Amino acid sequence: MSTYDEVLAQVQRLTPAEQIRLLEALKALVFRPAEVEGDSEEIIPPVEIAESEAAWLDYQAGGYRGISSNELKLKPFC
Repeated sequence: MSTYDEVLAQVQRLTPAEQIRLLEALKALVFRPAEVEGDSEEIIPPVEIAESEAAWLDYQAGGYRGISSNELKLKPFC
């Protein structure tokens, strides 16, 4: 199996047109929508997946402090 450095070296030997073609193929792999398990009709766009991941990482790092119980009491129930 190739290492990252080996693959990068191979990519750098490609022509600019081949590099662009490869970039488009990689973007299609990375930014494809995800299907919700058990519900083939619900599709989550890649942007929402990235936002959710960023929010989760922020939460884990202590960036989200939440809201106080007083603030929660002021929110209307929907």
